[in-house]
Amino acid sequence: MMLRGLFFSFLVAGLVMPAYAQKCDASKSATAPFSQFSDTAAATITDKKNKNTWLRCPVGMSWDGSSCTGISLKYTWSEAVVEVEELNQKKLAGRNDWRLPTVDELATVVEKRCFKPAIDLKAFPYSPESGFWTDTAVDGVQPRAWVVHFLNGNPYVANKNQTWRLRLIAGK
Repeated sequence: MMLRGLFFSFLVAGLVMPAYAQKCDASKSATAPFSQFSDTAAATITDKKNKNTWLRCPVGMSWDGSSCTGISLKYTWSEAVVEVEELNQKKLAGRNDWRLPTVDELATVVEKRCFKPAIDLKAFPYSPESGFWTDTAVDGVQPRAWVVHFLNGNPYVANKNQTWRLRLIAGK
C-alpha cells in the first residue's frame, strides 16, 4: 500500500521534531474529493454531488480566506443544539439555517482513502482527529446520538453528555 502523508515539524526544547498528519492511500480512488465541492473561497463550501452547504471550519474557528483560525470547541449534545440556535441568531456566515447534520449527511464528507483525519483538507482545511456530533439519535437507547469520528471516518454511538465538535450544514 502506498501512503502519502503531509509532514510537519515543530520546535521542542530547541529541536525540530517531526509530526505526521493526514495519511492517504494514493492507490485508492477518492470518495469525497475536493472536485466534488464548489470552492467559494468563503466560510462555506457546497457539495455539488449532494447539494449540501457546509461550514468549512469546525464551530469555534473562523475562515480567514484560505484556512481556519482559532480553536475548535467541544460541546455536549444539548450544548450543541443551543450553540447552533445562537449561531443562527448571529447569522453565522450570513445564514440563519445552520443545523447539526444527520449521520448520513456527515458521512458524505468522509474521505475513506485517508485517515488522521478522514476528510479532504482542501475542502475542510482544519479537521481534528475527533468526533463530530450529528442530530441522529440512537433508536431505543437514550441519551445517545451518533458521531462521525474523523480519525478514521467511522460513525460511533456517543453518550449525549460527552463533548464532541461541530461541523454544521445549512438548510433543509
